Amino acid sequence: MLDRNESMREATAFLAEASSSWGPSFDVRIIQECCFTDQDRFMAPYDNVQYLDHGNEDMQPGGNLPVAVDLNTGFCRFLSLEETQDLMEGDLL
Repeated sequence: MLDRNESMREATAFLAEASSSWGPSFDVRIIQECCFTDQDRFMAPYDNVQYLDHGNEDMQPGGNLPVAVDLNTGFCRFLSLEETQDLMEGDLL
C-alpha cells in the first residue's frame, strides 16, 4: 500500500504528464495541504500556479477534477464529476 509521500509523487507525475498538452497558461500544481485519503484512494486537488502563488483568479481552470491515486496499485486518474460532487457533499472537497 502506498504511503502519503509515494501517493503524492504518483499524483504529481500523473498531473504533469496530463497537463503537458493543456498549453503554457495551464501551469498547475497539486495543493498538498488539501490532499486526503478516502477509503483506498489518495485525493489530490490541484490549481493553476498563478492562482496559488499570486491569487490571480483569472488563471483558475474551470472544472478541474482532483487526481485520484489507488493506494493499492498506484494507478492514477482524474475523478469523475459525480465522484467529485459526492466528495463535495461530504465536505471533503
